[in-house]
Amino acid sequence: KILRKKLSWKSYPELESFLIANREEYLRHSAMNYTMQQKEYNNRLTERLLELASECGYVFDEESFSFVSIRDRIRCYFKSYVQSKKKRGLILGYAARRKGLITEAELEKSAGIKGTIVVPKKSVQKKTKSSSSLL
Repeated sequence: KILRKKLSWKSYPELESFLIANREEYLRHSAMNYTMQQKEYNNRLTERLLELASECGYVFDEESFSFVSIRDRIRCYFKSYVQSKKKRGLILGYAARRKGLITEAELEKSAGIKGTIVVPKKSVQKKTKSSSSLL
């Protein structure tokens, strides 16, 4: 199935589940605001989402999407989440840093932790079945 420019993550449950599973880690990195760790994590997350999309039979329309535009769509997905939480009084990610809710010491500690990328179990099972058939 080809993913077009106006895609909604909700229409692709495996991909949305992946984003939800990685939300906390993404927000932790967003508090670092444009550090090398954040950039590397965002790139790895995008690469893994592309792999998962392929495993699920999805292909991003090459005329509408580049690696960077997919990474931006992921960022927008999380930005919408942060904005909806902010309306309910919860401040997350970089906004929490700007408000002084995250100390420099906490940022330094966080920067020393390599980000992990989680694949929800349903997707892992699909991958395991397909890789075991190759053996």
